[in-house]
Amino acid sequence: MMRAADYEKLLDQYKAGLCTEEEIAFIESWYLVYQEGTLHEDLSLADRQADLNELRAALNLDYPKPQVRLWPKLLATAAAILIVFGAGLYFYMDKNNPTVPVYANDIPSKGKNTATLTLANGEKIELSEARIGKLADQAGIQISKTKDGQLIYEVRDEANATANKWNTLSTAKGETYMVRLPDGTKVWLNTASALKYPATFSNLKKRSVELNGEAYFEVAKDQLHPFVVKTAEQEVEVLGTHFNINSYTDENSTKTTLLEGAVKVSLVNGMLSKVIKPGEEVLNIQQQLQVRPANLKDAVAWKSGYFRFNNETLESIMRQVSRWYDVEVVYEGNRNELSALTFWGIVSKEKNVSEVLKMIERAEKVKFKINGRTITVVPN
Repeated sequence: MMRAADYEKLLDQYKAGLCTEEEIAFIESWYLVYQEGTLHEDLSLADRQADLNELRAALNLDYPKPQVRLWPKLLATAAAILIVFGAGLYFYMDKNNPTVPVYANDIPSKGKNTATLTLANGEKIELSEARIGKLADQAGIQISKTKDGQLIYEVRDEANATANKWNTLSTAKGETYMVRLPDGTKVWLNTASALKYPATFSNLKKRSVELNGEAYFEVAKDQLHPFVVKTAEQEVEVLGTHFNINSYTDENSTKTTLLEGAVKVSLVNGMLSKVIKPGEEVLNIQQQLQVRPANLKDAVAWKSGYFRFNNETLESIMRQVSRWYDVEVVYEGNRNELSALTFWGIVSKEKNVSEVLKMIERAEKVKFKINGRTITVVPN
């Protein structure tokens, strides 16, 4: 745990250019997170601004000039860093700390850019093993895979292309994939998710797809043919926009986050709908739609290969860990109390699960045990 004197010393080392890469990452990451207003939420705006000005002065940062060096650097070093903010205390990695936990075994990140494509006739194609180029032809549609692993649909015979040929793209735990649909819409599919869609949108009034899990959409503009995403709880309709949908069945609600354009989100029963603007998100809460400001960086961090926690509950964090590392999570003691603990942080999804767990443990709130593919959360 860092004391106030330790923190002041670290600031002095930073200004003198004597910090290690990890110390630089800690200082500048703290600044970036604080800049987003995610700390000290009980402070008034004036108090928060005063603290932020003092911090900028201490770091010799003249916002908004682009003098924060970390963001590219953090992407390179964050694999070893998880910043945990809790109870007003700040922690950073100390390789010589004798209290660093040791686990019975470790679990590497699966982290694969792959998926399984199920064609309308039931044929399954494992995309990690599929060759580059043409994969299949179905009813006037050619399916191919590019050199960088993207899946592309192209209408080759408009007269014979039929919209009743539905395909399903699915990812297992630890897998992600990107597909370009016949209309040019790009979809990034998160881990343990499935997207069902027609092989062509020709002769359809609406471009409808079905999602189970999480995906990021960049929808090709078509004023005459709205794009519709159906989940178990929501129906999202757009003309052309960028948005993220999290519809995992083990989450408390379905969440749609808008980055660009406009979308109309409706309950599946059609009884209620909301139109949201960029920077907003809508959630299903007890058969109601709740609109609130969104943290866009948090919503799409997975797409860039990061866990990003912003006052996130431990239960939510461990659900993400479970999906990515394909592990079972169990709790000792009072599960409700443990799962409600909150953390802030950023960490690369390419690292072993132990790196995530060790950094969370530095908040001294919980401990973890790993036994095979089971992670046990233990009260500290």
